[in-house]
Amino acid sequence: MLSDLCKDLARYTESGRSALLDPSVAAIVSYRLGQWCRRCNIPVIGPIFRAIHIVLHAIVTLIVGIYLPRGASIGPGLRIHHFGGIVISPNVIIGCNCTLRNNVCIGNRLGGNDAPTIGDNVEFGVGSVVIGNIYVGNNARIGANAVVLTDVPDNTSAVGVPARLISRSSHAVL
Repeated sequence: MLSDLCKDLARYTESGRSALLDPSVAAIVSYRLGQWCRRCNIPVIGPIFRAIHIVLHAIVTLIVGIYLPRGASIGPGLRIHHFGGIVISPNVIIGCNCTLRNNVCIGNRLGGNDAPTIGDNVEFGVGSVVIGNIYVGNNARIGANAVVLTDVPDNTSAVGVPARLISRSSHAVL
């Protein structure tokens, strides 16, 4: 947990600013603490930690508007810009060095366990939606307000509603 949290905080300090001033850090710390609590198998103490965390996590979620459920699998190096309005499904798998912006939704399309799997180094634009049992490849970019309903290959951008795929070599910046 501590190693992943340090990698998360390192992404915040790349810009030279203090990570502690960013409200989204509270959501990430709460998520990482929840992961630790889930793995804590100490009799009596483990269930107490989990119960306390459930309450604290709910408070943090309400205050910062970022829902990172304990059930989600999120790799180290998570960076959230412009906190607020972020909802992640408990069934999502997210790789390393993911970047989220405000109003991003990554979740189920039809219910159940049909949540996306996200590769490493993926960036999500403001208001993007990625739903369903799909795979978003490594180094992909999801454009602002894009609605992604199909797989996104490695090194590809998805833009528009519904999203269309653009090779990273054919454009400079989203």
